[in-house]
Amino acid sequence: MNYLFIDSVEITCSTVVCSYHVEGEWEKYFSEQRKSFIDYSIDIAEVPESIAVIPFLCNVLPIIWLCDATVYVKFLDEYFYSYIDQIRQGYQTMYPMLRFGGTVKAQTIKNLPIKCMHSAAAFFSGGVDAHTTLLKHLVEKPVLMTIWGADIKLNDLTGWNNVKEHTTMVAEQFTFESVFIKSDFRSVIKERKLSRGLVLDSGDGWWHGFQSGIGIISHAAPIAYVYGMKIVYIASSNPESMKGMYTCASDPLIDNHVCFCECDTVHDGYELERQEKVHYLIERQKDTGVGVSLRVCWESAGGSNCCRCEKCYRTILEIVSEGGNPNDFGFVWGDKDIKRCKKDIKNKIQTSQFIWNQYYLPIQKMMKKNQNMIADIEKYQWIQEIDFSHINDKLIKKLWNSLFGRGIRKVKSLLSNRG
Repeated sequence: MNYLFIDSVEITCSTVVCSYHVEGEWEKYFSEQRKSFIDYSIDIAEVPESIAVIPFLCNVLPIIWLCDATVYVKFLDEYFYSYIDQIRQGYQTMYPMLRFGGTVKAQTIKNLPIKCMHSAAAFFSGGVDAHTTLLKHLVEKPVLMTIWGADIKLNDLTGWNNVKEHTTMVAEQFTFESVFIKSDFRSVIKERKLSRGLVLDSGDGWWHGFQSGIGIISHAAPIAYVYGMKIVYIASSNPESMKGMYTCASDPLIDNHVCFCECDTVHDGYELERQEKVHYLIERQKDTGVGVSLRVCWESAGGSNCCRCEKCYRTILEIVSEGGNPNDFGFVWGDKDIKRCKKDIKNKIQTSQFIWNQYYLPIQKMMKKNQNMIADIEKYQWIQEIDFSHINDKLIKKLWNSLFGRGIRKVKSLLSNRG
């Protein structure tokens, strides 16, 4: 049998530390530290233990279910507890090939927020999805919440400072309040072992497929309690039109049931395609004159856009296809970059056919539709001519992404560094 015991939940003015121990074969999925911390930029001293424990518990719930484990926690928010089975059912619906069992044993406590300082909050990463959610809900003046430890590693201080500065700038632009969270939630578990062992049959990885949504949202529980919030928004990554075509831990099936202390969560913008979100941002910028500086990059350290990875290229081309200028949205983009983008997409970048079809075909379509409003359209003629249905088939691309190709590049890099 597998067991997890939450031994203590220590709450200071801005920090929560959960101490725990694990018994059973599933211990191999946990790191050796046996403590998990979260730092908040606001005072959380009045938050009860039954609320403060939610972020840690949510982070391990999918492991508990998949390992049919029992977790013992002293006190747990009644509202959150009432939704646990619905969260589990969301995972079960998404992954019918896996079994989600397990039990949470706790004394439940009904918690009412202290006061009503803010009605809403929104997680803000700085990307297309997050900006769309922010602009859709301006009238609610949501508190912007940004987490250090999700996509920015805890040892990347430069990256975090850039992200924090970006969120602060956006918050000040709209006179919103911001809350910053530092959490080790990704390091208390062994993601690689979970991906390659526990959920291998799902076809997805641990972070993307099982942890990201519930792991992020749950950090809002103490904030919701302190501010008396009624709703938390988390921006959608995938549109409703793709329902059933993907797996992802952040989905309405799961996110909309992660609720606590009378505060509900909304998986926001699900009705919009990504291209529609980009169009919305460009139109809002035209209408209001308010700048939108995006942060979308997955590849670069330092919290900035590298402007040469697949995600950066995709976003830049989406902006161009809508008649926008990437330089107005947080990117550095010129003629040399266009040429490099053409070469990389045609000969180097290897991604799933799903990505090419879902995101690049709409870009191609919009390029053709909006030719008269796109500056230097002749420089993007190559996009309109690509057959994206066979883009992964080119021999040069297969060689570039093969073990041989990666080995050659590594040797060149080592020789270059020696020089």
